[in-house]
Amino acid sequence: MKWKLMLGAVAAAVLAAAGGIAYAAATGGTPSGYDACAKTQNGQLRLANGAACDASEQSVRLGGPAHVDEWAWYQGPGGGIPIVSGVWPDIRGHETTVLTFHLDQGQYLVATQLIAVNNDGHGVVVCQTGNRALGISLLQGAVGQGPGMAIQQTMQSQTVFDVPTPQDLTVDCFNAPPNDPAGYPFINEVDVTASKIDSSTFDGTPNP
Repeated sequence: MKWKLMLGAVAAAVLAAAGGIAYAAATGGTPSGYDACAKTQNGQLRLANGAACDASEQSVRLGGPAHVDEWAWYQGPGGGIPIVSGVWPDIRGHETTVLTFHLDQGQYLVATQLIAVNNDGHGVVVCQTGNRALGISLLQGAVGQGPGMAIQQTMQSQTVFDVPTPQDLTVDCFNAPPNDPAGYPFINEVDVTASKIDSSTFDGTPNP
């Protein structure tokens, strides 16, 4: 097996920036759980939504019942949280935290969606959800004025975190090369949904 599901935790939210609109909501989940697909190469997870997994994926069953918590921050058009530009690994430890949230002990399916904007420069916006203890779920997109880029990009990721003790997780972002000029990249919106699940199992073999 070439991949391993990352583990983590989620419960109360502390938002990283003032202003905009922030909210936390809780709703009941389905008792039957979720069917998902995981990339055989790297474990990248996505909900199956009733469809079969691709040949490059493995089927994963996320057992219910589930409880869903959501944390979000939205600035609106023309504004957001500025993110730092730099080169990995020099930038490590200096990423901009755009959202902090708290998970209780348990196993969670965590989905992150955010909007990155760069009107004045270009680069690859890299964001990660998680922490050093639990691992991270990675999002990235080419944002800005350069060839093959878009001034605004919506990015998404999903993964499973198994949280042994209550702890904080963050969504951290930075603007990576090519970024000359780097411009003024920022995150316009970030949304994290954590669905508490009972278990996760997979069939152990790629789909035909």
